[in-house]
Amino acid sequence: MRKQSVNLWAVLVCVVISQVIPALWYWAFSESWMALNGFTMEQIKTANSPVPYLASIVSSAFSAYTVAWIFTKIPVKSIIAGFLTGMLFGSVFVFFEIIVKDLFSMRSLLLSLIDGGVRVIVFAITGAILGVWRKYE
Repeated sequence: MRKQSVNLWAVLVCVVISQVIPALWYWAFSESWMALNGFTMEQIKTANSPVPYLASIVSSAFSAYTVAWIFTKIPVKSIIAGFLTGMLFGSVFVFFEIIVKDLFSMRSLLLSLIDGGVRVIVFAITGAILGVWRKYE
């Protein structure tokens, strides 16, 4: 029986996708997101630090690699199983934690849905890609 290993090309694709999907998501929900956070357009335009983008890339790389590694242990071997497992991971480990943090911070549930919803989508798509694009030693 062949041993499954982490497919670094698939992880790289997942990292790229995990930057593109939130960019589109926050573009679609930008007005609501800014209002719920109390930001103005001027504040957004002056926030030009690369640090959040670099942190997002590093975080996405760790997340995608970890999911890929876990998939070799479970093992997840289809697009559907990967999608559902990714959705489960995104919901349980990220989305619900965002909701709890926002509730304690007295923030809107809508903000939690915007911030957490995109993470569930990213994890689900990451899971689908890693579930179907496997590597064997």
